Amino acid sequence: MYIAICDDNIADRKQMERLLKREADKYIKAGDTLYTDSFGNQEALLSHPMQYDAFFIDMCHTEGVTTNSIVRALFHKGVTAPIVLCCSEINYREEGYPENVFFLDKPIHPEELSEIIARSKVLQSEAPGTLELRDDKGTYYVTEPDILYATRKGSRMLVQLQSGRVVETTSTLSNLFSQWESFKVFVPLGNHAIINCRYVKNLGWFRIYMKNDQSFFLPRSMRIYIQEICARVGYDL
Repeated sequence: MYIAICDDNIADRKQMERLLKREADKYIKAGDTLYTDSFGNQEALLSHPMQYDAFFIDMCHTEGVTTNSIVRALFHKGVTAPIVLCCSEINYREEGYPENVFFLDKPIHPEELSEIIARSKVLQSEAPGTLELRDDKGTYYVTEPDILYATRKGSRMLVQLQSGRVVETTSTLSNLFSQWESFKVFVPLGNHAIINCRYVKNLGWFRIYMKNDQSFFLPRSMRIYIQEICARVGYDL
């Protein structure tokens, strides 16, 4: 399990490092491992956040930077791992956050930290696999249910997300499908599109209709196969 600390109070950051080192010693005895990286600024944390399984954050003393802005940046990059906000000068509980955001009061009590780590490990084991999307601006991470379909645009692919966002990836259709094919809900339609059968609305004779009303040409030979995939995800056509 990989853990990131981001705290601009150096004394608090060092204390969290010591507490997590004690937790790591417990896990080593149980045949498991905890790795910790510690940061005092958001730039270093946000450079490669997807490698971490949990985050401990408290930023109170850096001008122009807030804990809330870091959390939003993590979500924007596709982070779904637990984010623990350590309340000191600011009580983060007063702000609205999604379900994967937890809270600890400073000074941190070892037993409360142990409980959060154990809870994070459970969530880690249940978390869906992520998929990487690259465009000219950067790299994004999404889960399989986030993707409706991808359509070809020249040598690139436009990935339509459930949120309404479209990512113009630098991947070709074949390269993109090679990354997605382990998720059995994705089906390529010739050389022009990849669909997520989770979001198929209806099958016509030569068209397949998605739940957002986008449609694609449907090769007749693929009709039965797509019906089988849809039934596998609980949607009988």
